[in-house]
Amino acid sequence: MPEVIKVSKFFLLIEKFQKLDRGLIYMILSLGFISILSLYSIDKGQGSIYLKHAIRFAFAFFILLIVAFKHISFWHRYAYHIYFFILFLLVILKFVGVTAKGAQRWLDFGFFHVQPSEIAKLAIILVLAKFYNAVKVENTNKLFSLLVASILIVIPFLLVLRQPDLGTATLILGAALGTLWIVGLDRKIFISGFIIILLSLPFIFANLKPYQKQRVVNFFNSERDPLGANYQVIQSKIGIGSGGIFGKGYMKGSQSSLDFVPENHTDFVFSHFSEEFGLIGSLLLLWLFFSIIKKITFIGDQSKNNFSKIFCYAFAFNFFLYIAINLGMVTGLLPVVGVPLPILSYGGTAMLTNMIGFGIVLSAKLYNEDFI
Repeated sequence: MPEVIKVSKFFLLIEKFQKLDRGLIYMILSLGFISILSLYSIDKGQGSIYLKHAIRFAFAFFILLIVAFKHISFWHRYAYHIYFFILFLLVILKFVGVTAKGAQRWLDFGFFHVQPSEIAKLAIILVLAKFYNAVKVENTNKLFSLLVASILIVIPFLLVLRQPDLGTATLILGAALGTLWIVGLDRKIFISGFIIILLSLPFIFANLKPYQKQRVVNFFNSERDPLGANYQVIQSKIGIGSGGIFGKGYMKGSQSSLDFVPENHTDFVFSHFSEEFGLIGSLLLLWLFFSIIKKITFIGDQSKNNFSKIFCYAFAFNFFLYIAINLGMVTGLLPVVGVPLPILSYGGTAMLTNMIGFGIVLSAKLYNEDFI
């Protein structure tokens, strides 16, 4: 009898696997393959960065499958638990966090480091999706709903800003505002908030860290200090421009092979990719990114419960923010704020967070039912 149960569970698992959205899975695997090839090229085939990245991708993809097989109602049920657990991690960072490059962002678990602020982006989407799933449409713009949502957003935003990590804090705020737009918050509230932010800019600038102020100043004067503060962005633009239409060829990028672009395996990986594969390769990569976004929003459209709809749209918007800010950063259109390019950039926590998000989207497709 136990053997029969095990066999039935195995076939049930196979059946679920066959029902997963293969299109999205193939696109994620393609992105992972491109990322490994890019880091192999950056590593010149001799280092260990690409190998660590490949192992992290394989592990994160395994977690994606586990998350996908978990019923979507699980993520709805435990959204607040996940949110408060991440808040707890952000709080204890102040006492036990690992400091690197002037910021206290990582928790050391011995054989791996975790950056709670990255996971906070996903937690804020989950908690807002659950909250607004319970709020009636006519109460979306009521004062109480706005107050609760504001508290849920502001707490992680301030905790991350304190580390300091302006880039991740901006992404958390962006993901939250995108979710509020998706649930139908009145445009007048957005306009009022935008005006308040504009009026607060002098105060915000005055309270930035010295290096953050320097980045803002450098952004408005990109030719200033070409061998110092602006060196990275200038070299990145040279790399992108030198790729031309068809690129210099795989493992033939001079900017990367000669190490002109610092951090080209993390935040500036697109510069390396663009130099080797040119405009055509860059457009194909962007097509892959936006095909993933389109697929996620399509799954949201087809969802039979509001929690899945809100999560899918909000996660797609957050994924878009990653891409837009990173590309704006490496091309000099935005200040350097330390935002990785999804999947392509070297970094464990950011990749794992995105893969968990993809897993929840796949779960929404696999268990497409109104469970509320």
